[in-house]
This record gives sequence, structure tokens and C-alpha cells, in this order.
Amino acid sequence: MFGASADPYQSKGEWLFGVAARGLRSHDHYNGTVEQIQRQTNRNYVVNEQYSLDLSGIYAVTRRFGLAVAVPVVRASWSIPLPITPAGPRNEQNAQGIGDVTVVGRSWMFNPDRHPRGNLSLGLGLKAPTGRYDVTDTYPDRTGANPQVKTVDQSIQPGDGGWGAIVDINGFKRIGSMSFYGSGTYLVNPRDTNGTPSLVVGLSPGGVVPPAQASRAVNSVPDQYVLRTGAAFALGKSPYSAAVGLRMEGMPRYDFIGDSHGFRRPGYEVFAEPGFYYSRGADTWSLNVPVALKRNRRPDPYTGNPGDSTFPNLIFLVGFTHRFGGPVGTPQAAAGPSSGSAAKSPRLAACEVPGFDSPAEAP
Repeated sequence: MFGASADPYQSKGEWLFGVAARGLRSHDHYNGTVEQIQRQTNRNYVVNEQYSLDLSGIYAVTRRFGLAVAVPVVRASWSIPLPITPAGPRNEQNAQGIGDVTVVGRSWMFNPDRHPRGNLSLGLGLKAPTGRYDVTDTYPDRTGANPQVKTVDQSIQPGDGGWGAIVDINGFKRIGSMSFYGSGTYLVNPRDTNGTPSLVVGLSPGGVVPPAQASRAVNSVPDQYVLRTGAAFALGKSPYSAAVGLRMEGMPRYDFIGDSHGFRRPGYEVFAEPGFYYSRGADTWSLNVPVALKRNRRPDPYTGNPGDSTFPNLIFLVGFTHRFGGPVGTPQAAAGPSSGSAAKSPRLAACEVPGFDSPAEAP
């Protein structure tokens, strides 16, 4: 925890258990940075709702090195009026289940005992494809006819079907009563596509994809990233503290390793991220509400097609952590932005793992 006071480090043998809930609803469409307000006017906009509950544990092997494991549980829906034009009844797709489990090891670059007011950690980890990436539901094609069991939209699948490597960096610096923090995490997904039919197939009459859409007939396994920076500060001598910062979540057009074929919705969203925290003994409660500042739906890879995606205006993040198992008398960390105990994505678990979970692209 990068709080405004107390010890931000775990002691050798200490555990940090975390529970984090995340919720969002997105329905505003963007092409590039331009909002597609006609989707609201014509009432044929997508509604994407995503909720996740992540369970995580961080064990301090030493005061300098720790291992984190996180398991997400996902529940999500994606809906659109069918037929699209003129807008017919809204049809909903649903998915739920265990997401992709992550294991991350982190090490402080400088001796914690000699650097109590500032440090930098580097992390390397693994994302396992434990979540289903081929969940199905019954829905019609784009004409509103022929309801059949088909795979649901990519954005609400609990998993992405690929093994991934996680690289992250976290740092903090205390100046007076303020604690400045920054973090960045990148998920490298080497797998190209996962073989699951995309929404393009699901909405095409008879499952016959037009030649122009053939390259988007199966789901891609994209890289993802998240960046955060800001400052935390104590609210007087109370057990409460607050933070103000910026947050960016994204999916690149092209993966860092491997090809980038298939159906994906590249883009990013920038948020202002206020947060409030309460600490009592070994426990910390947190509430963060990222507020959208900028959305950008990037063109599809290879083809350059502009595409269209929905983005949330708000994300609600509620967390709880409990520290235990350390030496008696070990000071607990104050409330503040977490270095990796809260969930960030419906597909990926805690540990500051990125999640670009807003892309409910219209077909």
C-alpha cells in the first residue's frame, strides 16, 4: 500500500488478503475520439454491463520480495436492439464464471529499511487461461430472426484463451504528508487468435460472414495495459485518507509479441481517479471512482477500419484488504492507492493487471 503514512512495506512472512469489486456500464459509442450520438438518437446503442469480484493474496517471502495470486469471478452482459435498423427489441447476451488467474512476483529495487519514504518495485508474472473464452447464449442474428445458441461477445467472456506474461512497475515517494505514486502494467499475450467465433459470426444471418469481415470471424487474444499516477494524503489525524490521480486503460492495435489477427477493439480511455480510504488496525477499505476524460477507439489492426466501441463514463472500484501473519508489533500500512491488491478487469485478476473492459463495439 502506498499510503500517506505508516509503513508501506510488508514484513517477512506477512500476508495481505484482498477482496475487490468492480462495476461499470457502458453505452456511449465512439469512433476514434468522436462520440456517435446518432446511436442514442436511433436507440440502437449497445449496453455493456460488467461486474467482477477478485480474491487475492500477497505473501512476503522477504521484506523485499513478495508473491501475489489473484482469482477473479466475472458476471457480465452485452445487449443491442435486433434488428438494428429500425431498432427492434433489445436482445441480451450473458456470461459468468471464473476469470483468468494471475501469479506475480515483485521485488523492491532498493532496501526498504534504508528507503522508507520512497522506492520502486518491478514485477514479473504469468496469466493462466483458466477462464472460459467460449461462453454461449441464445440470441438472434442482426435481422432479429433465427435465435440460436452462439458464443457471446468477446468483451464479456470471462477469459481470453491465452497464456500471458505480466510486466509491471510501481513506485512511490513521500514528501511531507503527501505520498506520490505511479504504476504501469502490461499484459503480453503471444497467442494470435483463440478459435472462438466472434460477434460478427453470431450476428450474421446463417453464420455466413461477408467477405469484407472474414478477417474478424474469430476472436483475437490481445495485449492490454493500465497506467496510474497521482497523490495520496491523510485527512488530518483521522483514519481516513484520500487520493487524486489519473488512470489509463487500453488495448493496443498490435501485440508486443506475435500476430494480431482476428476480432479485437483496440483503443484506450483516460480517467480522473479520485479515491477515499479508511484504515483500522490491519484492515483497509477503499472506494475509487474513475471518471472518464478521454476515449479513443483506434482503427483495427492491418485493415485500418475505424470501428466503433462503447466506453463507460464511470467505473466503481470497492476494495478491502487485511494484513496478518507478520511479526508482532509490525506497523500496518495506511490507506492509499494499492500497488496491486485490487481487481482491474473482468478477465484478469488483481495485481494491477490491465483490463480494457469498455469495448462493446456495435456490429
